[in-house]
Amino acid sequence: MLEHYVVFKPHPQRTGELEDALTAFASGMTGTLPCLLELSWGANTNASGLRHGYTHGCFARLTSHQALTEEYWTHPAHQRLLAQLDDLCEDRFALDYVTDDVIRGGAER
Repeated sequence: MLEHYVVFKPHPQRTGELEDALTAFASGMTGTLPCLLELSWGANTNASGLRHGYTHGCFARLTSHQALTEEYWTHPAHQRLLAQLDDLCEDRFALDYVTDDVIRGGAER
């Protein structure tokens, strides 16, 4: 599996537009790629990131690094989002890593 995280630092007064773009992105991705196991995004609640202006994050869990580069990256909804981000954000960065280990919390059933 590949874990793909992106954090966003929007330009002042552009947070609402970033949220709209992320909503449209998620809607456009829903149910379209078998390699996309999970997708979520939301407002940052972590004080250390907020101090640096990073207000939102996005997470995608994919079947492989190849799926990221060959399917997810080229998907029309992702390309539309990428086309907007330079205008909406002062900064953003991605963190990707490959893992076979997913630990689930909670009681066993």
